Amino acid sequence: MAAVLLLCACSPALNWRRVTLGDMAVTLPCKPYHTQRSLPWAGQALEMEMVGCEADGALFAASRIRLPPGADPSQLQAQWQAASLQQMKAQGEPKLEPVTTHAPAMATQQIAASGQGSDGKALQARLAWVVHGADLYHLAVYAAHVSPEMVDPFFDGMNPL
Repeated sequence: MAAVLLLCACSPALNWRRVTLGDMAVTLPCKPYHTQRSLPWAGQALEMEMVGCEADGALFAASRIRLPPGADPSQLQAQWQAASLQQMKAQGEPKLEPVTTHAPAMATQQIAASGQGSDGKALQARLAWVVHGADLYHLAVYAAHVSPEMVDPFFDGMNPL
């Protein structure tokens, strides 16, 4: 019985594992859920594929949209960023911070923002977008307090397959 209690006490709150999303592998700290939905964009419907989970008081999510032929990824990213910040009622100017993944070509900027969750409580977020091939990926961590122990393995764990 003591051994079982000791193992339970030592189990990490963030149990990282690799998950496939399109042509990328992402690392999540808990058993992920998978979902898809259709989003309107420029008069057409785009399919968004998502994986995510909740652990240690945080929501971790990775999403992927296949870019339509001729679409400007930076324009879609800007709209997605604005919608993400609006949804969390972001306050003040979001901060840009560098993020470097294992794939140097995927280096990007991370956005640090503060706002409110749907329950009205204070919420912090770390958000990033990455273009890989014909896909635009979005990484997000939301929590009352976002720590490097949450963000670093999540962002660093994104790699092309």
